Amino acid sequence: KGKLKQALYHYSDCLTADPGHIRGRLNRISVHMGLNESQKALDDAEILLDMAPQLAVARVRKGDALMHLGEWDLASKEFKHVLEQAPHHTHALTQLGACYMGMDRAERAEGPLNDALRQSPDHAPAWHQRGLYYLHFNKIDNALSDFEAAVRCDGNHLDARLRIAAHHHGLGNMAEAETAWRAVLSIDADNQLAKTRLSECEKNLMKSA
Repeated sequence: KGKLKQALYHYSDCLTADPGHIRGRLNRISVHMGLNESQKALDDAEILLDMAPQLAVARVRKGDALMHLGEWDLASKEFKHVLEQAPHHTHALTQLGACYMGMDRAERAEGPLNDALRQSPDHAPAWHQRGLYYLHFNKIDNALSDFEAAVRCDGNHLDARLRIAAHHHGLGNMAEAETAWRAVLSIDADNQLAKTRLSECEKNLMKSA
């Protein structure tokens, strides 16, 4: 229901009663991430790995938390560890690609991202991340195609929709941009950038009418 603070209270209560409750700690990590409390998520992930060193999902959560803290190199090591045991782990492959981008080693990102999409062609985050990869190398058409693929897989993928809208807006395709900004606002009604750009589109389209 999105009531993260209430969820945090209950999971913390659970862990006070039973510090070894693995599911409770995993869930609390997810809540911390949702609240942008990445350091607390990392602390919980490390506790979990002390209890269960082979628990891949805990290592993935640790990698995710490290990414949010900008610790790209450390995060990449966690995902590589997961991939040693599960080479087809879609999320780990996607996040490893993102880590390479974060470490300014973009040339290494395409391999894991392509692997992720071979394993899971409907994984929107991988399409979005590969779109960012193509954008980095100024392959605009490829990037747009991947952002559109991300949206086909997940209509609520906000970042991909923002990229699509910005692309059309930047090219002056106001009709396409208007539709794209409206799609952003259907997901995030308070998105200020989308509101501003939509207003620009409407004014331009009125002038050309």
